[in-house]
Amino acid sequence: MTELRLFHARLALIQAFLRQQKHDGILLSRVDNFAMATGGKRNYVSTATDMGACSLFVTKDGKAFFMGNNIEATRVMAEELSCLECESRDFFWFDGSPAALVKKEFSGSFVSDDGSLGENVNGKLAYLRALLTFEELEKYRRLGKLAADAMTATINAIKPGQTEADIAALLAAEGARRRCLTPVILVAADERIMRYRHPLPVVSSLLPGGPDECPVKGYVMVVGGFMREGLVVSMTRFKRVGDLPKGIQGAHARICAVDALLHEATEPGRTLGDVFADCQRAYVDLGFDPDEWHRHHQGGATGYAGRTCKAAPGEPFPILDPQWREAVKGILDMDTPFGHAFAWNPSAPGVKSEDTFIMLPDGAKEIVTRTPALPNVELSSILGRPTAVAKSGIA
Repeated sequence: MTELRLFHARLALIQAFLRQQKHDGILLSRVDNFAMATGGKRNYVSTATDMGACSLFVTKDGKAFFMGNNIEATRVMAEELSCLECESRDFFWFDGSPAALVKKEFSGSFVSDDGSLGENVNGKLAYLRALLTFEELEKYRRLGKLAADAMTATINAIKPGQTEADIAALLAAEGARRRCLTPVILVAADERIMRYRHPLPVVSSLLPGGPDECPVKGYVMVVGGFMREGLVVSMTRFKRVGDLPKGIQGAHARICAVDALLHEATEPGRTLGDVFADCQRAYVDLGFDPDEWHRHHQGGATGYAGRTCKAAPGEPFPILDPQWREAVKGILDMDTPFGHAFAWNPSAPGVKSEDTFIMLPDGAKEIVTRTPALPNVELSSILGRPTAVAKSGIA
C-alpha cells in the first residue's frame, strides 16, 4: 500500500464516521487526529501541546483540504501532504483561523476535534485512532524495535549514583538517535518508585533552595513513550545497581504475570471492560491488594495516541469491531482489514509491567517492544502453566 492508498483508507474511515454521525465535514486540528487522518503526517511546531499549528478539513465525500496560515502552508504542503491529493486553503498568519476559513468557503453541518467548529467530537474519534491497517501494524513492529533498542541502551548505561534527570536525558537521546520523539519520560529511583505512579524525574531548581536531584542507589524505573509518524509505543523497564528492597523481585515477577494475563485476555469480540474484569481478578489471584487497580490506570488500546482508550470497569470499546472494515469496503470498494495495538501497564508499590503489542486482523498478537538482551521473568512458574507471553525482569 502506497502513502496515497493509506491516506485513502484513513479518509474512508473518516467518511464512514461522518455518514454515521450525519455531518458534512470535520476539521481536524489535534496532532493525533491529523496524524490519524493522514497516515502519520505532522502538523505540529511545538511538541508540548496536543494542538497542531494547522488543520485538515475532510468532507463526507472524501475530499481533504489543508487549512492553515501561510507560514505552515509552505512546509506542510511541500513535505507532508504533497503526495496525498490534498488541496490547500490558507490565510495570512495575522488574519484568520482554520475554522473561520471553513465557514467562509464551505456550507453544511460541520464538527471539529477542538470545539472551534460545531461539536467537539474528539472523544468519538477514539476508535478511528485505534484502527490500524497492515501497513501501520508493520510500522508498529519497526517502531517497537527502535523503542526497545533505545530502552535497552539506556538500561545498560545506568550506573550507581546517576540522577533521574541524567537517565531521562539519556533515554531522550537514545530515542532521538533512532529518530523517535519521547513525549513521555518517567524516571524514579528507589523510594520514589514506591510513592509515585507517574514520577517525573526530579530536576534541580533554577534558583537556590529547590529540590536535590535523586541519584539511584538500589534500583530505578524507566518509562518511555516513543512516537514516530503519529504512532506511539509505551514500555517500562527496571535496572538494579545496588540492593533491592525486600520483596521487590517477587512483586515485580507477579505484576508481570498480571500483565501476561491481560495480554492473554485481549481477544477479538471482547470489550476492554471484559478484559478489565480479568485484570481485577488477576490482582487478587497474584497476591495484590484487591483495590490496587484504583491507584493507577491499567492501560488499554493505543495507536495514534499514547492511549486511544483506557480500559475501565464496563468500558464498551470493542476489540476488532468488523463494522469499520465493512464501511471502508463500501466506500473504497477495497478490502482493508484493520488491527489494533495495546499497551497494558499494571502496577503496584515499587513495581510495574508495560509493553506494547499489536493484534493482527485475524487476532494474532505480537509484542513489539521485547528486550531479549535483558533478563526474562519465569512466567510459567508463577502462572503454573506455559504461556506464550514474554516479559523482561529487573536488569
